Amino acid sequence: MRRTTVIASALLLITAGFAMAAPGKDARRDVVGRFSARSVELTSPVRLSFRHVDIVINQWSTDQDHRLLARTVLEKGPVAFLDVLSGYPSMGTISVAGNRDITIRYAWQAADRDGGQRIYLATNEPISLTSSEFRKFQDADPLTFIELRVNARGDGLGKLSDAVRLSADESRNVIEMREFDRRALHLLMVHDELNIYD
Repeated sequence: MRRTTVIASALLLITAGFAMAAPGKDARRDVVGRFSARSVELTSPVRLSFRHVDIVINQWSTDQDHRLLARTVLEKGPVAFLDVLSGYPSMGTISVAGNRDITIRYAWQAADRDGGQRIYLATNEPISLTSSEFRKFQDADPLTFIELRVNARGDGLGKLSDAVRLSADESRNVIEMREFDRRALHLLMVHDELNIYD
């Protein structure tokens, strides 16, 4: 009887050890979106370099949060939009080589008719795509919004905007930048790392 108790206790301890070693469902967060890209950096008047950008989305924003932000853009403007955004939890990160990670506070996606998708991301802090040595060449605007457009194979481009240039299209259920086609191109070689064609 004593031997059975010792064996049962040992098995219980081993099982408990495996349970503690394995990450629990709450401990790990599944990634719902991952995009790689390159930003263009002007390192001298005649030389360009490309910096790696990694965008990781851990979860999409809730419909309730999206609708509140859309209403805020329409009714109260960009300052109120950033104020509301500041209260949201992290949805993921934007990592630019050589810079600190930026917290994504809003992440939304919409399907295109051709099988592609559009990804809309916002943060409450400026996104810097250049290294500190070349900040003087950076846009003066505090860019806080990213719109990615990728085709059905997961390849595309991305542009950044400040909150002033945002609009909400209620018919399409998106918050997007006005005059996307006229905005400067900030992200090249955007690729959906979770695309099924990879």
